[in-house]
Amino acid sequence: MMPNVPGPKAPPPPAAVSPEETASLRQIVVAVVACVLGERRNHPDVEDCTHEALSRALEGRSRLRDGEPLRPWVVGIARHVALDALRSRKRTRRVEARMEITSDDATTTAWLDWVPDPSPGPEERTASAERATRLERALGSLPEEQRRALVMFHVEGLGYQDICKRLGVPLGTVATWLARGRRLLAETVGE
Repeated sequence: MMPNVPGPKAPPPPAAVSPEETASLRQIVVAVVACVLGERRNHPDVEDCTHEALSRALEGRSRLRDGEPLRPWVVGIARHVALDALRSRKRTRRVEARMEITSDDATTTAWLDWVPDPSPGPEERTASAERATRLERALGSLPEEQRRALVMFHVEGLGYQDICKRLGVPLGTVATWLARGRRLLAETVGE
């Protein structure tokens, strides 16, 4: 039998949330959920998420630390509930799309067909090639010192001190060359 040893007291249960406070929290939760879901305030998904968020907040109120404000905590719960609903929507849409395709084709769709191609598209490749050409022309138009300093810093990954040693110039000179070179490149390339 354990002796009755006094220990730390359990924290008192949190005070109940007044109906007025619940109503004001509900308005905020509805606004947050509607914003995250991108739906109007009276959409059924917004209502479902609002109910879920308020239920979780009121049931878990005991986890709120003393003195910690209730409103930001509830807003965080609402945001997470809405994000979970968005993820669920996406999963449901993917499954429905797969079911439509497989029912139409009567063939099994490979999982690889559902993975998006991470490589850049033709427009991106063209834009990247044009940008590289503009950048090469702009680099060629820079004074030799600025070009060398930029290449050493951005391509070779050397620090200011290492560039100073290699080129035999003061640190301030390297910093000036790099700043001027970047500015001229940005103006020439148009970024």
